[in-house]
Amino acid sequence: VDAHDRLGFKITGARHGALDIADEGIDLNAFCGMHGVLIEHIEEWSGKGKDIFDSVQRAFNICDMQEYGRFCYDADGLGAGARGDARVINAKRKANGQSVIELDAFRGSGEIINPLGQDVKGRTNEDFFANRKAQAWWSLRTKFLNTYRAVIEHQPFDKDQIISISSKMPLFMKLITELSQPTAEFNDAGKLVVDKKPEGTKSPNLADAVMMRAAGSGRVPVQINPEAIQQ
Repeated sequence: VDAHDRLGFKITGARHGALDIADEGIDLNAFCGMHGVLIEHIEEWSGKGKDIFDSVQRAFNICDMQEYGRFCYDADGLGAGARGDARVINAKRKANGQSVIELDAFRGSGEIINPLGQDVKGRTNEDFFANRKAQAWWSLRTKFLNTYRAVIEHQPFDKDQIISISSKMPLFMKLITELSQPTAEFNDAGKLVVDKKPEGTKSPNLADAVMMRAAGSGRVPVQINPEAIQQ
């Protein structure tokens, strides 16, 4: 909590968000906003009596208020149609002279990012992680471990590889509880799988949004100027 203040450095970096989508059931929609490594905004709301379009629109409204230029969303299951909803909303924004907010799809069931890399020394990512969700949770775990070592053990640190939770957020204690909930084990193939909702617990919607935001989309397009190629 407030690790950036305790370590004495200024927060820099992109301002992005993440949306964990729920329907009209008991699960809640959740949004996480980060400025660089700082979790600075979280909120949750029920989807009861509304459709997913309303939740996507609410995410856009949060982005406008918090100055986030893009957000990622859970593209598995319920969130599959969010990009289409965002396309409709962005079309209206363009017509009204507003800036477009970009979306990145996060698929927990999807492919491992950088499969031949080694997030865990000694094993390639494709050999260690069962899916993208497990890899993303492990990445978040690593950031918290780095932060612990920096704040508590006073070890050298890379300020871009830690994570800080703002105590100014009304729900920050609930977020901490949810972040402590997921468990991990190895499947029959020896790959890491994560159970974010162990028996007797509720879905950690706020933590899911943080996990997606901290992990990012995993792929950032490189823009190349055609004139530079010609030269």
